[in-house]
Amino acid sequence: MTIRDRVVPVGQTLRVHVLSSAIKNPGKLRVYGYVWGPTQSDHQDLLTSWTWEQGWLLSKVFHDEHPGFGPGMSALLEAVATTDVHAVVVPFQDRYARAIARRIEKSGSSCLVVPR
Repeated sequence: MTIRDRVVPVGQTLRVHVLSSAIKNPGKLRVYGYVWGPTQSDHQDLLTSWTWEQGWLLSKVFHDEHPGFGPGMSALLEAVATTDVHAVVVPFQDRYARAIARRIEKSGSSCLVVPR
């Protein structure tokens, strides 16, 4: 099974299937992801594999065509405010990621940037 086999498109968001190993270990930290731009699927694969390596459960990945200010960011901020997600993960550190991290942290959630 590849990482892509675990991902099912759902409207503007992507949902990652809960793996049986995560069900057996309900103590896993639940995180959301946020990606942007034309290489969204590559970035999602990076987030999925990195969070799995950390022992976390990537619940949803929100996406926008342009970083930080589209419907994906709005849905992410609403989800962060209304759920018990532990953190938001973004794919790499650049000027957009830093601005996005500040915006997410202002909403009350931690934002982690995956190292390149």
